[in-house]
Formats: sequence, structure tokens, C-alpha cells
Amino acid sequence: MNNKNFCMSSYLAFRYIEREGMDFYEGLHHENLPLPNPEQFTHVHTAQDIDNAIQKVFDSLKGEKLGICLSGGMDSAILAAYMPGCDAYTFRFLGGEYQKEELARAEYYAKYYGLNLHYVDIDWNTVQNCLEPVMRSKNAPVHSIEPQLYQAALQAKSDGVTRLIVGESSDLIFGGMDQLLSKDWTVEDFAKRYTFLDPARVLREPEDMSYLYERYRQGEKIDFLHFMDDVFSRESSSSYYNAFKTADMPYTDPYALLRMADPLDLTRVRNGESKYLVRELMQIKYPEIPVPNKVPMPRPVDAYFKDWQGPTRPEFRRDIDMSQLTGNQKWQMYCLEQFLNMYEPITIGYTTGVYDLFHIGHLNLLRKAKAQCDYLIVGVSTDELVSYKHKHAVIPFEERKEIVAAIQYVDEVVTQENMNKMEAWEKYHFQVMFVGDDWKGTDKWNKIEADLNAVGAKVVYFPYTKGTSSTLINETLHKLRGE
Repeated sequence: MNNKNFCMSSYLAFRYIEREGMDFYEGLHHENLPLPNPEQFTHVHTAQDIDNAIQKVFDSLKGEKLGICLSGGMDSAILAAYMPGCDAYTFRFLGGEYQKEELARAEYYAKYYGLNLHYVDIDWNTVQNCLEPVMRSKNAPVHSIEPQLYQAALQAKSDGVTRLIVGESSDLIFGGMDQLLSKDWTVEDFAKRYTFLDPARVLREPEDMSYLYERYRQGEKIDFLHFMDDVFSRESSSSYYNAFKTADMPYTDPYALLRMADPLDLTRVRNGESKYLVRELMQIKYPEIPVPNKVPMPRPVDAYFKDWQGPTRPEFRRDIDMSQLTGNQKWQMYCLEQFLNMYEPITIGYTTGVYDLFHIGHLNLLRKAKAQCDYLIVGVSTDELVSYKHKHAVIPFEERKEIVAAIQYVDEVVTQENMNKMEAWEKYHFQVMFVGDDWKGTDKWNKIEADLNAVGAKVVYFPYTKGTSSTLINETLHKLRGE
């Protein structure tokens, strides 16, 4: 079943499409990584149990040329202890210094166990170049880590690595999601906290995603542990799976099939001992240093989207408050828009007018404009702007807007408060503007044409319908009234 609105909403809320049988477009089926079979799990009581289980995984991989995605956190640091002499790949983001501590830790871990450390240099151009391949592979928009994971896999592959090692599932299994484990949540509070980006904040036709939380309702409370097992694990693991699959790089997460034999001690977690078993193992593998704090995989999305004004496609609201969104939330919108542009490119058209005493000339222009674009935006001049031009609209502004909005050729009506066409382009990012041909060749419109051409937009001139105009109608009315 194809339901673009549902898929957009699910992606924004959870960073994956929750329903397996629901797709954006015909022939573009997304693939969610299936949940593991519980019969495959190894249950561990102690740090030593984890150590033994991980060693068995590496024993099974003998003969392969291994590489590891090595961060400054303890999960990958622990795995490095089983891989002396192997290649390690650490992300280094260009253009910023915020990563200094994490890079220093990765360098320490690599040196401690004799790994060959390689940097995977990432900048915005790299992210953009890697985005389309991972989206085409997934048939869906992607998590913000996927382009850089794909780049790391390509680099490792060029070095002859046959399998990458990652430690991404440790947080979920061993109690690293300390903010989500911080209290016993009500359904409503947890939904508000967990929903990544509420679709209603940014989409014109959002779908309600609350049903997913209701599955885990226990009275007023929510079974957040099972929710995280089912939802978060799928979102996170699918990101790694897709990025490495796109690069044709096999990978293994030695933590993935481990489970705690004893219930997670939430008291310890809530008192600052998140991942207490993993912390114990870290101390065993690196006795000379204190256990580091949790370090998420870095990605400077706040810097990337600092000046981004937001999406311009018609699926998105015009009134999004970008100042209230995080860099990762902005990524969700940016990536979704890029995905839609890739599979559903549209031409946005723009025209303006007073549209007073609406007549056949207005209708003809709108009909012709719509025939040359997929989405037509019409700016209606305010009463103040009309009076500034030394004219007077017979029909009030709000009524004129409503009349234009009712025309079948019009997809969106906006307010025209001034005559600045470049300002309008910055708001609506149209590819073509439609204008009456009486302006063609004038100095003013030659300049507007040049400015719009510079940003990839063009001007199309239409001849006016002869014999009918708002001015003529108004003059006729005055005569009939004897004015």
C-alpha cells in the first residue's frame, strides 16, 4: 500500500517507516531490518560473561580482514581490545574543533592495542555526495549517520577490509539510554519525549503516530523497555544495515545478540551507573584510565543547518519555527525533502495580482500558469499594497484571497505585501514566475528576469485576455449606478 503522508510522518517521528507494508511510492519498497530471533540470544550475568561472548564472536571471524568503526566511547574501545593489528576508522569532521577530546580517546585506544588508525574525513560535501546512494538503497529517507557510515565503509573497502566491526547496539541492551530510562513514564510524557519530530509541527497533512505508543500502554504508564526494544533497536540497526549494504560491506556487531540475564537495575542507571556491566568490562580492558562518559557518534548537524531556512516543498508548512528545532530535527526535514525531490520532482510556479472583481482574464492566466507547473502559488496583493499603487480594491483583501483559493488551478494562496520578487523567491523557491506580457521588455522586468535567472528561476509572459479587465468592470458599474 502506498501512503506518502503516513511514510513522511513515520519517518519524522521515528526515523524509519513503522509499517512494513506501507511505502512512499509504487515500486519503492523500504526494508526494515527484522528483529532478532530470541532463541539466538546469549544471556549474560557479568562483565566476564560479556567478555567471553565477545571473544567467541571474534573467534568465529578468524581469517577475515577486520576493521572497526572506532569512536571515543567505551563500546568500540572495548571491541578494539579483541582486534590488535587491525584497521580502525575514526570520523573526523572538517571545519570544527569540537571533536578534540573524542579524537584523542580514539587515538589512545588504537595505540593501546596496536590498531592501524585511519581518519574518515567528513564535511558537508561528503554528506551530500553520499546521501543519494543510501536513500536509493533504502527506498526511503535516512538517519543522519548513514552517509558518513557509507563513506567509512567505502574507505575501509578500498583498504582491503572484508568486514567492519561496530558496537552500536550496546546502549540499548545494557542500559545506555539513560535519559529514556530516567523515570517511569506516562504514555503521554514518553510519547512527547521520544517522538523525534512531531509531524504536526512541520507537515501540512500529518498522520497521527500516537497509535504506536498505545501498544505499550499499561494503564497511565508505558512499558518503555519493550517499546525501546521494538522501536529504537529497529531504527538504529536498520541505519547501519543500510549504509553498509549500500557499500557492499559485511559487518558484525558483537553486542547485538547479547542480553542481560538479570533485569536491568534501573536504580543504578538512575544514579549515574548507566551500562554498569559494560563499564566493568571497560575497566578490565583499560585499567589505567577512568571510564569515559557516553559519547554519541558525532555529526555536526547544528553547524550544517545553522542558516538553513527550512523546506520549500508544498508538503511542508510555511510557518515552521526553525529556531525551535535541533540540527538533527532539521536534518529530518532536509533529508525528507531531498528524498521527495529525487522521486517526485515538481515545478513550483508563482504569480501575483490584485484579483479584484474576478473575471475571465484572471481565470485564463491561472489556467495557463497551472498548465506549465505542478504546484501553483498565487500571491494576492493586500489592500495596503493596492492603495500604495494609487488604486482601490472594490473587494476586500481577505475575500479576494478566498475567491482565488477556490479556483481549481490554484494550489496555494499567499499574501503579497510588497513587489519584491526576489524576496518572494527566497520564501517560495519557485522555478517559474508567470506575468502579463505588458511588462515584457521593460527595464524593471529585464532586471527581475536577470535576478531570477541567477537563482535558476525563469519568467514566462502571458498575453492578457482582450476585452475584459477589473478596471473596465468597475467603470461600467459606475456608469450603471449613475456615479
